[in-house]
Amino acid sequence: MEVRDIIAEKTPVKVPEKLIYEVLDGQPIPYQGFQEVMAGNKKLEDIMGSSGLQSFIVTNVLVRFLMKHLPEDEYDILSNEAGLHLSKKNNLATDIGIYPSGKLAPDQLTDNYLNVPPLVAIEVDTKADFSQFNSPQDYFYQKTQALLDFSTERVVWISTASKKIMTATSQEDWITHGWEKPILLLPNITCPFAELLAKHGIK
Repeated sequence: MEVRDIIAEKTPVKVPEKLIYEVLDGQPIPYQGFQEVMAGNKKLEDIMGSSGLQSFIVTNVLVRFLMKHLPEDEYDILSNEAGLHLSKKNNLATDIGIYPSGKLAPDQLTDNYLNVPPLVAIEVDTKADFSQFNSPQDYFYQKTQALLDFSTERVVWISTASKKIMTATSQEDWITHGWEKPILLLPNITCPFAELLAKHGIK
C-alpha cells in the first residue's frame, strides 16, 4: 500500500475553510476540535492556538537551541506554523523550518505560503484532526512523505504524549526512539532534547 493511500474511506464532512488546518494530497485536514466549533460549543480561536507545552518546546527549547548553535550566516530559522505550498493539492504547516542562508530570497517572503522546501522540518505534536485517517500514525506518515517528496531532507516529529521522536529522511529507514536520546538535526548538529527539557524542569 502506498503511503498516499492511507486516508480512511469515510463519509466526508463539509468543513468551512476557516477550520481547515492543512490540505494533504488534496484532502482538507481540519483543526482538532472543529466539530465543537461547528456545533457552537467553542470559538475558532479556542482550537487554533498551540498548547502551553507545545509552544514552550518550540520556542524556548528548540528555536533557542538552534539560534545558539546554527551559524547565522549559514542558516535561517522559521517558526510559528510556517505555511508551505508544496503543490496545488498540498498546503502544509511546520512548527520549525531550517533553511540554508540565501535560499529564501526577499521576493519569496510575502503574505503567501512559501513554495521553498526547508532543509529540515520539525514538528511538535499537531493541531490536525485525525478522523479521516485510519490512525494518527497514518497522518504523520503521509505528511512526512509529502515533505520528503518536496525535497525536505529531514523531518523530525516530537510527540509530547508518548515522549517519542521520529526522524525520517528519503535516504534511510525512518527511526523512532524515546526522547531521552539526542536528535540529529544536521550532520554536525545534535540536539540533547531531554537535557534541555530537564533544565526547564520538564519531565
